[in-house]
Amino acid sequence: MKQPSAEDIRKSLQDHALVEMGALPGRTNHIRAAVLVPLVWRPELCALLTIRSDNLRIHPGDPCFPGGRTEEGDTSLLDTALREAREDLDIIDPMVLGRLSSVPLYTSDHRIEPFVAALSRDQVQPNPDEVKEVIYAPLLDLLDRDHLDAIPWRSGEQEALSPVFWLEEYLVYGATAHSLHELLEVVAAAESRDMPPLRAGRFTWQDAMPDFVAPWS
Repeated sequence: MKQPSAEDIRKSLQDHALVEMGALPGRTNHIRAAVLVPLVWRPELCALLTIRSDNLRIHPGDPCFPGGRTEEGDTSLLDTALREAREDLDIIDPMVLGRLSSVPLYTSDHRIEPFVAALSRDQVQPNPDEVKEVIYAPLLDLLDRDHLDAIPWRSGEQEALSPVFWLEEYLVYGATAHSLHELLEVVAAAESRDMPPLRAGRFTWQDAMPDFVAPWS
């Protein structure tokens, strides 16, 4: 199977239109957190995600991309994403290919600023204080599906579908799933292929966040 190269994805990211999604109902989403979206070829093209440690105060056990808030010494959001990826997974000198759109979180006033990068090797060292597990999203396999799962949500009178992904016994949802879906759009464009449509029905918000009552429900 032909695999898109890092250069193919870089060019597709350059042509990709970025947006800044507005704040979600009841949120300001003004706190920017930077994440790295690492790509590896194993040999199939995959995006690497982490499962947050159960000991963390915020979002324990959630799937996410490595990242966090800006700290003293960070000169840019990209610096933040690279530092966090180094601290969480010992990722050193990845090849930064471009960035994805700014996406607000449902459960806090944060938003994520994702940067896509290619890793030179499929080998990371998770920091157990931050990372419980590493999981992989097989991008071409996801693009081969007849549809992608989604959960309905509303903002005022507007209704939309929020993508979700069942990966290695974990449900990826929210901002992380939106960024993964956008990454799939970039890869699909690089391969001149169509995106699978979103389809609701398999999952609900209670599956993703059992204790959270969405303001649009």
